[in-house]
Amino acid sequence: MTENIMEKPSLGCKVEDIKGCRKRLFIEIPFEETVPEREKIVLDFAKKAKVAGFRVGKAPKEVVEKIYKKEIDRKTQNELLKLVYEKAIKAHNIEVVALIDLENVRYQPGEPFSFSAIIDTKPDFALPKYTDIPVPKEDTEIKPEEIDQAIESIMESKATFVDVHGRTVASGDFVVVSYVGTLDNQPLSKLLPTAGVMAKGENQWILIKEGVFLPGFTEQLIGMEAGQSKTFAISFPEDWFLEPLRGKVVTYTVELHAIKSKILPVLSDELTQEVAGLNKKEFMEAIEKSIKQSKESQARSRQKLKIIDYLLSSSDFSLPESEVEKEAEWLFRKVVVDMQQKGTPLAVLEEKKDEIYSKALIQARRKAKLHFLLEEIAKKENISVTKDDLAMAIHNQAIKQRMEPKQFLKKLPSEELNAIVNEVFNQKVLDFLLEKAKIEN
Repeated sequence: MTENIMEKPSLGCKVEDIKGCRKRLFIEIPFEETVPEREKIVLDFAKKAKVAGFRVGKAPKEVVEKIYKKEIDRKTQNELLKLVYEKAIKAHNIEVVALIDLENVRYQPGEPFSFSAIIDTKPDFALPKYTDIPVPKEDTEIKPEEIDQAIESIMESKATFVDVHGRTVASGDFVVVSYVGTLDNQPLSKLLPTAGVMAKGENQWILIKEGVFLPGFTEQLIGMEAGQSKTFAISFPEDWFLEPLRGKVVTYTVELHAIKSKILPVLSDELTQEVAGLNKKEFMEAIEKSIKQSKESQARSRQKLKIIDYLLSSSDFSLPESEVEKEAEWLFRKVVVDMQQKGTPLAVLEEKKDEIYSKALIQARRKAKLHFLLEEIAKKENISVTKDDLAMAIHNQAIKQRMEPKQFLKKLPSEELNAIVNEVFNQKVLDFLLEKAKIEN
């Protein structure tokens, strides 16, 4: 039946525009063209049917058809829906994003088989001029202080700590403390289990520096001696990231166990050999090269954002709502999970869900519009994601997760894999556009 339906020109299909990218297809084929599909299904039932008085598969076709009429009708209708819908889409060259619904399905003996299909299609639009997009030139010159900062960061990782005796805590010290927080005379760890180290800590190392750890906490430790205890109150700001603590005053009792001073190593051939397997000169050259690559990568990212803004502002077209909603729901779930992991109570999430979804919807529209623009450019320029492109992306992601690529891929949810594929595709097209851009001083 597939071949018959695909070959015969008698299929009727009218397209009605509903709104934007949403359309309704009115589809119909003559009854006689449905007969071969039904006969095939009847024969299939006859081969497996269990009918009293007959061996399995030996009952007459007419008897089987009478006994299993409802089941045969239902299966025939479902098969015809798939076959005829695909034929109609192909015949009208419709690029479907999503099949939303099937309506008014009519399958009656002697009458045409007909139904309506609600679909979302890809948007129809004219591409803006995408070569010579004006992009500002970025400064990627390496400054001496950037090299110093990079070296200092590496030296920090090799630092040692010594106990400090004979003086009190000063700014820049590290201290080892144990502490307990209470709110309204109740242990914070019981009132708010998600508070973690904000509620209590045992032998916790803290850098004495303004803005480190909790607001005003480290300042309270300045002047203390090892072995001393102290109780003080901390007021959390109204914009604190953990919502249950916003505007709250928590009382902390702290016991200071030790004061530590950090000793940085001297940069030498011996140290660079240990850190990177290079002598000091080679190490400095490697640091400079790494900074250069990082600055160039960041510069390209900023330039790509300019290209994205240009494309989005230069185009105006309707988007398939099903695609936007799907992306918005994915972004919404991602934000909610992140907030839950940060300890946001379910009641707060429920209160803010509409606001979160509204922001996700705005972001989803931007992403969907950009996707269709880049997809159209890719078609014109024959740009596609190769197996090597995807393998490299998965390899890089696996390294970040400290996993073998095969293990990482095996554990990767399909949604996240699709996100990686889309990101590789987007970056490949944006790389092309940046090559064709007009770099302005």
